[in-house]
Amino acid sequence: MPEAPPIFLVAAERSGSTMLRLMLTQHHDLAFAGEFDFLIDGISPEGRFLKRAAFMRAIELDRVFLHHGLTIPPDVNFVGIARSFLDQIGTAKPGARLVGATLHRNFDRILWLWPDAKFVHLVRDGRDVALSAMAMGWAGNMWQAIRKWVEVETLWRRMAIKLPAARQITIKYEMLVADPERELTRITDFLGVGFDQAMLDYPRHSTYGAPFTSSIGRWKKADMSSVQAAEHRAAGSLLQNGYVLSGSVRAPSLIRRLALRIQDRNAIAAHRRAMLGDRLWLKSILLQRFGTQKARADIARIENEIIDRSLK
Repeated sequence: MPEAPPIFLVAAERSGSTMLRLMLTQHHDLAFAGEFDFLIDGISPEGRFLKRAAFMRAIELDRVFLHHGLTIPPDVNFVGIARSFLDQIGTAKPGARLVGATLHRNFDRILWLWPDAKFVHLVRDGRDVALSAMAMGWAGNMWQAIRKWVEVETLWRRMAIKLPAARQITIKYEMLVADPERELTRITDFLGVGFDQAMLDYPRHSTYGAPFTSSIGRWKKADMSSVQAAEHRAAGSLLQNGYVLSGSVRAPSLIRRLALRIQDRNAIAAHRRAMLGDRLWLKSILLQRFGTQKARADIARIENEIIDRSLK
């Protein structure tokens, strides 16, 4: 396939990135992979790359990497491996002109590999993102859950200032759901490819249904004190992305912040225990502390299978 700068879809988790990626995957000119954060984890903030052996150890049991079914080429360093991964995504779809992947964190580091990359930034109301993360068991309250969204949006603002306008586009989840054809046309125009009607047909090729507007503004039904705490942490990012605050923003007291942190840890632990079951949960804790490397690897594989079944 012709050489062209890769495209990276960047967004906080639970922002609708899987839905948008599935849409883009259906375009005849695009070969688009899912999460590639395992690659980012091999790059330091200063642009240093992991040695080949260290990177291979790091991804050996990485659930997302294994899900991609990628092959690690022999006798190449980290840069060669990274480029091979995207090449494999491209060659798996004959005729594709552009290749891309999704990133959820530290995505500015990808520029150490592809300094000419293009970026599609997807943003969703952080309050809805926080509630979605809580539903996944990743956080116990909105105050804690919205923190990662703020980190992602802060990173994007810093990065976008330095990127040429021709290499970036921002899409709002709410507008994508309300009028997917219009927003997808904006993306395809940005990428220099024509709109493909097949992008709207992605539910036929995945377990995801069509976009639904009921996913927008769910935070309005949440406990208002929780919303206000989250808004205090995220006010700047919410406003800069065009989201209106509920009213006066109140900072949680020091005592409440402590209680929220404790409740967050307890909720995450309870979710993990419920997902794994008591026996596997206890076994996992013991093996992580006292087990052999092989025993930890075996339990990690079992956990990966359970997590895969729980995710949509």
